[in-house]
Amino acid sequence: MEKTKTYNEIKAYEETKAKFTDFPYFEDGFQKRCKAKKSFINGKTYVPEYSYPKLDSIAFNDDISNKKDKIYKAVLELEAAKSYSSIDSSELELYASSLESRLKKIMLVEASSDLYDPFIMSDSETNKRGFGEVNESLYGKYDEEMYLGILNTERQKIDSFSPKNELACAIKSDLSTLLSDIDTSKNVEKALLDKDDIGTLHDYVLDRYSDILDVVPNTPSDVYFDVKQCCEIMSKALKAGGLEDWLAEENPLKVNVVTNSTKKRIYLPSNTRRNADELKRLIIHEQEVHARRLDNGEKSGVGVLGEGTANYLNAEEGLAVMLECAVKGDFNNASIDRARNRYITAGLALGADGEPRDARETFEIMWRLVAINDSIDGVIDNQDVDGFKDKAYSFIENAYRGTQFWMKGIIYTKLKIYYEGLVANAHYLKNHINDLDKAFSEVFVGKYDHTNPRERGLVLNIVNKKE
Repeated sequence: MEKTKTYNEIKAYEETKAKFTDFPYFEDGFQKRCKAKKSFINGKTYVPEYSYPKLDSIAFNDDISNKKDKIYKAVLELEAAKSYSSIDSSELELYASSLESRLKKIMLVEASSDLYDPFIMSDSETNKRGFGEVNESLYGKYDEEMYLGILNTERQKIDSFSPKNELACAIKSDLSTLLSDIDTSKNVEKALLDKDDIGTLHDYVLDRYSDILDVVPNTPSDVYFDVKQCCEIMSKALKAGGLEDWLAEENPLKVNVVTNSTKKRIYLPSNTRRNADELKRLIIHEQEVHARRLDNGEKSGVGVLGEGTANYLNAEEGLAVMLECAVKGDFNNASIDRARNRYITAGLALGADGEPRDARETFEIMWRLVAINDSIDGVIDNQDVDGFKDKAYSFIENAYRGTQFWMKGIIYTKLKIYYEGLVANAHYLKNHINDLDKAFSEVFVGKYDHTNPRERGLVLNIVNKKE
């Protein structure tokens, strides 16, 4: 009599190492990017002139072909596993959606390549539609109502802005004209959490993470730690939090802080400078969200909770920003401003107000919005404008990478998920504000979308059975 296969003998799909990240394919060389940025900001080129070396001959890329083969094989193993009643169907569903997400990322890179392929660019409308459809299937539909509510708040800021010099007056006037055709009168931006709820969350987070945050020296707000000091303090915080295998290290090749799951490192760019309060927020964001959920997911015995389920990223990034705000005790936070500006950029580019825009058109609105928001006393000089344009460009580059910057309404929509994740976490925490112990125990099971009730139910069911 043939021996019945056990669960462990047929779950080889869990070991599928065909991880795939899409955005590294949408990068040009650092020097080329800097040159393109300078020419664009100075008005010498209408849009940035980008090339994407990793997209060249993507159709003949053996590495991607091998990854596809591994994923397809894992999908077949999943189908076979469904015939064994001893296997938890919830776990199979999580793996299936994760594998599907990896395939979609490969499809997105291929669709991006089509936007540049000179042999098929003649059918550009089909290519643009294909790129947009894969983006939406991977990163979700854009919320036009939420965008218009945010834009309504921005218009109120513009109206109340009191310019104190000629340049500031011109910026306000130009921005009012650029937005004049957009009707936001019926839309209102919803608050994330009220004052009482953020206060409750603030007290809870400071108490929960007191041992970790206490490693940060108690210094005045005008005292800044350089990158080496930040790495030293953060490494101590990792040890205090029990993440013994992790370290914080300087990495001169990085332009943003990166948590590397494979090497268990938190990489800080060489120009990193943080005061004590900023460093505490960075520790909560990188260590106690990204690294912690990875570590817990790996220890759970469910591989997908270490790698991340299909839609974990928006929930995790939103959680990280929300907990930064909780440490501070309010929503006056650069991370929220960045997520919100990304969402506005995506809405302007996609034409969520009815007018799709190219990179130049979106940029001319965004840098002026940044100027109004960042101006301290109503006085704006040319040096200020340089800084505002530089900041706004980061949002433009984030949105249009992987595309032709002159195409109207065609962007890489990953940038929108950060604000959406923040909103979803606000809703989740508000519903659990009277039992935050339970909420945090659910959140930190691993890397999954805890804001989705169905996925949360699946994950908790699997983990509870294993315990």
